[in-house]
Amino acid sequence: MTADFDAWGLRDSVVGMLDLCNINTPDGDFGFLLGQDGVFTDVNGKSWYGSTLISVPKLQSAIDGIAPAGAIDLSFIQDPSSPDLVAQVRELGLDYLDGRPITFWVQPFRSMAEMQAPVLPPHLHLTRTMRSLTFTASGARDRRITLGFEPWTEDRRAARRIALNTEGHAKLTGSANPSLSFMPTETFEEEALFG
Repeated sequence: MTADFDAWGLRDSVVGMLDLCNINTPDGDFGFLLGQDGVFTDVNGKSWYGSTLISVPKLQSAIDGIAPAGAIDLSFIQDPSSPDLVAQVRELGLDYLDGRPITFWVQPFRSMAEMQAPVLPPHLHLTRTMRSLTFTASGARDRRITLGFEPWTEDRRAARRIALNTEGHAKLTGSANPSLSFMPTETFEEEALFG
């Protein structure tokens, strides 16, 4: 997907914006229009399919040391005469999505005419990693499928600690620092109570 950032800046005036979500799967990319019914085709020819049944309850950026996770929900009433959607998604399994990117885009419009014939491309807002898939049943037919995702910084919490000593310095820079062998190993110092 191409983006011409010279054509539009984040502070430029717009009459409206659409929230878009792209889910990457082994079968290709699937675009969704969040919280809106209909189909939107962008300047690149990609179709984004919308439904008011799709929602993203909370979407945060990684600011102030926070690496927030999030989720996208599909709430629907299962039609008894249609194939069971939850069973179809369960059959694909979590491996179908786990570790793949989910991206969130914004589509700006500088005029109402651009809603039918867009001029600007969608702009990438956030990229996350899909991690979980849960199913909820409420009542006879009320269903919810929740796709959980983690932030791009998720690998930081699994990073191995590097000790501040000669070996740790060698791992970090590629050369040992012998002066670190003289570094105090205890912070406690005895002090006279009355001096």
